[in-house]
Amino acid sequence: MASASDREAPGEAPKKSKRSPLAGLFGLNGHQTEEQELPAMDVAAGLDRALRRTGGACAASKKAEPQRGNNIREALAAIESALYSIDRVRDIIEQAYEVALSAHEAEEAGARALLAESFDELRLSINAAVDSIDARAATLIGKNQRQIDVKLGGKAHYSVSPSRLDTSPKGLNINPPADAFSTYDEISASLDELDAALRKADRAAAAYCRDAQFLIGKLQEQANAA
Repeated sequence: MASASDREAPGEAPKKSKRSPLAGLFGLNGHQTEEQELPAMDVAAGLDRALRRTGGACAASKKAEPQRGNNIREALAAIESALYSIDRVRDIIEQAYEVALSAHEAEEAGARALLAESFDELRLSINAAVDSIDARAATLIGKNQRQIDVKLGGKAHYSVSPSRLDTSPKGLNINPPADAFSTYDEISASLDELDAALRKADRAAAAYCRDAQFLIGKLQEQANAA
C-alpha cells in the first residue's frame, strides 16, 4: 500500500508484493524472495491439506472424544473459509486504492467524479462479498459475527475472535465519496480509510493464522495420543 509521499509521485514507488500471513504457518520464511512467495489462495489451501492430513489420524480417536475432535475441525473449517474471504476483500480494497490514487492525480473534476463512482462500486462490492460468504466464514467476519469457543477437553477451551469486515463503521469503516472526489481532501481521507481497512484485514488474517496453527497442533496431539 502506498504511503502519503507515494501519493504525490506514485510512479516512483515500487509496489510491494502481496504475501499472505498464512505463509508463516506453513513453513515459509518471511524474508523469502518474490519468486518464492505464494499467493494467499495457494497458502490458504495448505490449511485444507492440513485438515485432511489430520482427519484420518483423528478418526481412530473419535470414539473416545468425538466432540472435541469435531469441535476443533469445525473451527478450523470456519477459519479456512474466513481466510479465503479475507483474501477477496483485500483484493477489492487494493483495487479501490488504485482508483483513489488515479483520482488524486486527475486534474479535471469530471474525471474525478467518474472515478468516485468506480470507487463506490468497489466499496459496495466489499459488502456484497461479505454478504455472499458461506455460513462458516460469516461466523467470523460477517455482519452477525460471533466468537467461536472450541472445547479442548475438560474445562479447557480456546476462543477464536470475530472481526467484522464489511464497510460499516463497525467493520472496515470505508465511507462513500459523498462529494464525488471534488476535493483532494476527500480523496486523501478515502486513501487513509483504505489504509486502515487493509491493516484491519491483515490483522484479522494474521490472527486466524495463529488460531489455525494452535488448533492444528491440538489435532495432531489428539492423533498422536490415539
